[in-house]
Order: sequence, then C-alpha cells, then structure tokens
Amino acid sequence: MWKMIKKYKYFSLGIGLMMLLISISFFQFFKERFSYVPAYYNIKEYCYEKSNLEHEYCQYYKDEEYLKKYIETMDPKKVMKEYDAITLTCTIIQDTIFSVLQYFSPLLIAIMVLGTLHNTFSSGMFENYVIKMDYKKYLKKTYKTAIGTSTVIPISLIIIFLISCIITRFNLNYTNIDVNLSVYNEWKYEHFILYGFMICIIQFFISLFYSNIALYCCKKNKNKLVAIIMSFVMFIIMDIIIYVLIYGFLLNNIFHLSVVSDYFNIAGYWYFNYNSNCFPVVLISFVLQVGSFMFLLNSYKNKEQVVLAYEKQVS
Repeated sequence: MWKMIKKYKYFSLGIGLMMLLISISFFQFFKERFSYVPAYYNIKEYCYEKSNLEHEYCQYYKDEEYLKKYIETMDPKKVMKEYDAITLTCTIIQDTIFSVLQYFSPLLIAIMVLGTLHNTFSSGMFENYVIKMDYKKYLKKTYKTAIGTSTVIPISLIIIFLISCIITRFNLNYTNIDVNLSVYNEWKYEHFILYGFMICIIQFFISLFYSNIALYCCKKNKNKLVAIIMSFVMFIIMDIIIYVLIYGFLLNNIFHLSVVSDYFNIAGYWYFNYNSNCFPVVLISFVLQVGSFMFLLNSYKNKEQVVLAYEKQVS
C-alpha cells in the first residue's frame, strides 16, 4: 500500500489539494454567509429576550417590530433551510476560492501527470520498459495515467454536489430561490442533472486535453519542474490563440459572432449561467482532446525518435 502511495505521490498530492480546496471553499462560504451568527444569538438573548437591555446591541434594536422581524428573518437555521443543494453547489464552484481552478487546473493536472511519469522518462527506467514490453502496450499503459488524472476534476465536482446535498438534507426544491442570484439560470436549474453531467463530461475532455499537453512536454525537457511550467505556458498560449485570435479577431471582429464568446474560453468551461447550451462546448472540448491526442500520438509513434529523445534526457 505504501509503495503504491509513494509511486503515485503526485497523484495523491493532487487529490489531497483538491480535497483541501473543497474544504476551504465550504468554510469560506459559511464564514461569509453566516459570520453574523454569534451577534445574532447575542441580540436574541440580550434584546429580544430582554436579558441585558443595556447592551450596546440593544441601542440599535429599540424598535420591537424591527427587532422581531430581524430575529425571524435572520434565524440561521431558517436561512440554511432556504438553501437548496443546486444553489449551494453552484455557489461553491463559482463564488469561492474553488473558482481559481479555472486558471490553475492545467497546472494541477501537469503536476499529477508529469510528477508520476517524468522520472520514468528522465531516469534510466524508460529504456528497460520499452525493451521488456511491446512499445504500443507501454504507451497504452502510460496513457492510463492521463485518463485517471482527467477524472479528478469531474469527481471533485460530484463530491461538491454530494456534500451540498448532505448539508441541505438533499433539498432540491429551488422554487423559492431568488432569481436575481448570480448563479441562477432557469434552464440550468430545471435540467440540473443533465447540466451537471455535461459539465463533468466537458471537464473530463478538457482535463484530458491538459494531460496531453503535459505528456507532450514530458520528452521535451529532462527537468521535471521545467516540463511542468512548459506545459502550463503552452496552455496559456493555446488559450490566447483560441480565445483572442480565433474568437476575438476572426469570429467576433470579422463575422460579429459575439454570442459564442463562452464557447471559446477554454479556461471557463466550469459553469454556464446565461447561455446554458452546453452541447457546443461538449463538442469543442471533445475536438480539443482528440486533436491534442492525435498530435501526441504522432509525437510518440516513432519509437526510435522517442528513444533518441530519452537518451538526450539522460545524457
């Protein structure tokens, strides 16, 4: 067991960071939304129940009707009951520190993929593997790491939803929700299971796209840290090309297709509020991962060239 953890320590590190980020995000949510709770119970005890009317809080709640309304509407238990699992899930993903993954998930995936595989390539182990094992089988075995890594983000999203369900006691009734909330969208709420499934599929495809970039960088530099940074820089460059050049210059300026902006921001495939048609994004993310996979396959298909690149790494 310990050998397995040690072998996949970077993968374990990535999962640990995801769990930590989820925990911090929920803590942030409760801290921001319910920071008033200690003061609430003091006001209730001192002013509403009149145990200490001389307290400074009571100077602000002299009007009994106003005080009664405050006690009823701001009751933490009542406020928490008004939250449904859908709203809580969307709030955690969009409005807490979890949202930094929009820009840093490519880096996290690169750390997991290259941290797990780079030592094999940059040390003396790669040549032994390709001698003892059929080269195609070795590549397939190696690529399983990329596939496994690509499931981390979708699973994390599912975990957030399950935690939200537990906290809200599986309350999926959103009929009383404030439609002015930033996370609200009618189509998304009415078809949340389908919406959530598509977001998970999109994140799997886009994570596999990031993994393919990382694998390409694996044989480009013998230094693991440099390869990780190189992978992240390549993502930034591709994001600029896709969003700024293809969408911003070509589709928007020339063809005036401003309504498709969300479809070409590959760092923003985490949620869709205003344009809930996720189907084009599923297609785009699929095309990105297939295209990057074909490029990666072409990069690794020639065994002799890969061995030569490996020898340069260890020389």
